[in-house]
Parts: sequence; structure tokens; C-alpha cells
Amino acid sequence: MRPKSSHKDLPPKMLRRTRVLKSGKVWESFYYNGRTTEGRRVEIPLGGDLNEAKRKWAELECCKAPVETEVLGFIFDRYLREVAPTKARATRYQIKSCITTLRKVFGDVNIHTVTPQQLAQYRDKRARTAPVLANRELSVFSSVWTMARE
Repeated sequence: MRPKSSHKDLPPKMLRRTRVLKSGKVWESFYYNGRTTEGRRVEIPLGGDLNEAKRKWAELECCKAPVETEVLGFIFDRYLREVAPTKARATRYQIKSCITTLRKVFGDVNIHTVTPQQLAQYRDKRARTAPVLANRELSVFSSVWTMARE
């Protein structure tokens, strides 16, 4: 099998389709380029988010999901991209501020390694300087965690 000539950032058997809409916005979607039991080619839609598409691709290929999709920094980005725009303007600003602070501590951490004890230590340390913000940041973290589980 020859190497890919385009979209080299994608795993094998994964395709990227892009279209420019009338509004000028670029639509992007990912597909799994698989085969049926008869050997016919079939494209299975994986969604528009690259990290989610890689996770679904890993399920179809029966291998482990890429590690970067489980890092909290990527999950924070996904939350800002998908959930935050549905909130009011002041709430979006507050969420962005909280995630900026949380990213300094938890940005490179795998989501499966975060423990309640670590969150309690973060709350206690942060409460010394900003007790109200500590609770708000943990509230945002809880919302991000819930979104990541779904």
C-alpha cells in the first residue's frame, strides 16, 4: 500500500472531506474508509471533530484511542468550541477565564489520572487567594468532565 499523498495527519483508512459553503464557512467532516464483508468500499461517517473522529476510528480499527484525545487540554478546547458558544456572553467570558486558569494546572494531564484528592488540593490552594473563583473553576471543571464522559 502506498503512503498517503494528502492528509498525512490522519490515521490509515480515515478520510477528510471539506466543502466551502455559500456563506464562506468551511465545512469539514471525517469518514472511515472501510470494506463490507463482500469487499465493497463503504464510508462510515465519524463526525466533524477530529478528536472524536479519531476515537471512533480507533473503535472501528479495534485499537486503542489516540492519547491526545484523553488529555484535558484537548477536552478544554472541545468544551470551549462546542458548549461555551451556547452560553450567554458574560458566562462565556467567565468560562474562558476559568479554563485558562485550570489549563495551567491540568492542561497536560490525562483525564483518567485526575483524582478527587487532586481536585481538593487544587481547591484548598486556590481558595487561599480567591475562594469564590476556586469554587467557580471547580464548577466549570465538573461541567467539562461531564461533557467528556458523554
